[in-house]
Amino acid sequence: MSKREKVLEVMAKHPSWGVLLVAKKAKCSPSYAHLVRKQVKEAEYNAAKAELEAESTPEERFWESAADSTAKAMSVLGIELEAESTAAATWVSVPATGISAEVETSYKNNKDLPPTPVATRSHILDTAKSYITRDRQADHGDAEDNFSRIAGYWSLHTGTTLTATDVAVMMALLKVARIKQNPQHVDNWVDGAGYFACGGEIANQ
Repeated sequence: MSKREKVLEVMAKHPSWGVLLVAKKAKCSPSYAHLVRKQVKEAEYNAAKAELEAESTPEERFWESAADSTAKAMSVLGIELEAESTAAATWVSVPATGISAEVETSYKNNKDLPPTPVATRSHILDTAKSYITRDRQADHGDAEDNFSRIAGYWSLHTGTTLTATDVAVMMALLKVARIKQNPQHVDNWVDGAGYFACGGEIANQ
């Protein structure tokens, strides 16, 4: 069995493991395990994208391509988009007692949670769960990898050795500071719950 096949085998058996655990089990370097994981995720993304494109009409593909081109051009010019798609998803926040329009739009698009009421313990935890197990993991990758990378940068900057668990706690404390300023803003409670959940998992791996 090749080194790559060994890494793939470990990843298949333990899909929730971070790069460090996979590398240790597969007896390879963390950087190699990270490379294999990245390649697998890219392959899965390309396969899913091809499947969606096969199901879409020529007109839909045209507008999707046009939207992508516009977003890239505006990004190069340093202009922030105010909408994610032709559905006119807005980034403007609603009053502090509600939820941001961005989050509400996400609810509607994904059809996973109702936009109201959100300020209950179950909805806060369900929203945090959807973020850390699907939405943000798809965008930003494995939490352990990201927190370990951040810990390395922060350690160099502060001259103090920090760990991925420290990063989770400190990010949660950032949300606590924001809650102090505006306790009615639900997103901060959601994000704080998510950081604590990630930290608890990392600390016990």
